[in-house]
Amino acid sequence: MKISNGMKKLVIFDFDGVLADTEEFCYKIHKDVNKTLTWQEWQDFCNGNFIEGIVNASREDRPYIIPSDFTQRYKDEIEKINVHNALHEVILSLKINYQIAVVSSTSGNLISNFLKKENLFNYFSDILGVEIDANKTTKINFLLKKYNLKPNDVIFITDTLGDILEAEKSDVKLIGVTWGLHDRKTLEKGNPITIIDDPRDLESAVNNALVP
Repeated sequence: MKISNGMKKLVIFDFDGVLADTEEFCYKIHKDVNKTLTWQEWQDFCNGNFIEGIVNASREDRPYIIPSDFTQRYKDEIEKINVHNALHEVILSLKINYQIAVVSSTSGNLISNFLKKENLFNYFSDILGVEIDANKTTKINFLLKKYNLKPNDVIFITDTLGDILEAEKSDVKLIGVTWGLHDRKTLEKGNPITIIDDPRDLESAVNNALVP
């Protein structure tokens, strides 16, 4: 976990599907040991808390298997991908006026290593992964308290309905993005202030939300 102090308004990124295009290979890793798992079922896990979705996927007639080699395969696959060039530029630009953090259901160490590979690690004040808590509400509330920020001064950027619903419990502002797991129609079931399709539009969306 990476943590430091500061008083700027806060931009929080989800990781998988937002900063890193991991959803397809994550699905494949799980499908290799859960042969009947469909893409729709995989997406549906993220209609709520992802980890709870995985746990609740087990039924008497079909136990859900957590891949024993998931972490190693994830590490191998994420080495092959990069942050989108437009997102890279957005992060560098946002850091001028805001604090930037990651809140994710992935291991903080895996996220940190990826951001170091992308020369972006030092731009993030906090990286809160699954080892901190499985629930994103808890992690967002931790950041609100740590920086003594009002929810109106924080925005969370995510690609799933489940994350939107968890973040809404913290009353922070929300941006949905469609280049990850869920499409616009699914994201609209939550209450984001906006949904964007192109990473190049992200900085202006953040500024419109956080600048008076």
